[in-house]
Amino acid sequence: MDPATEPLDRLLVRTGLAVQRFTRRVAAAHGLSATALDVLGALVELDEVSHRDLAGALRLAPATLTPVLDALEGAGALTRVRDGSDRRVVRVSITERGRQRYAEASAGVTDAVARLPTPSGEQVELIRAHLLDVLEAVDRAAP
Repeated sequence: MDPATEPLDRLLVRTGLAVQRFTRRVAAAHGLSATALDVLGALVELDEVSHRDLAGALRLAPATLTPVLDALEGAGALTRVRDGSDRRVVRVSITERGRQRYAEASAGVTDAVARLPTPSGEQVELIRAHLLDVLEAVDRAAP
């Protein structure tokens, strides 16, 4: 299909998937999966959080997050400890090593994405407004 006439919904999905694959490759070049990069980024912001709340913040199932946390803990990027007041709760914290890995990998992703075509400031605002409108409409229309 000619991209010039491709329906916008398909072009949006195709572009999103292409950018996602691109950022995954860049993160992988820094030794992290995209999910691991997201985990470290969330922990930089949150510092310490329960496993369940971290999964919620990343929109992942807690069980999906476990192997990622296992790998990051094994690499010394985070620590997990049982909550003293509720042993069912596991608290996750980023280490200094994790902060360093996140800083390096996120800088690599930021630099790589910055080399992609960038719309003008006015276009950015129009595109952002449209994408937010689409997200809102999809959320409202969902059964």
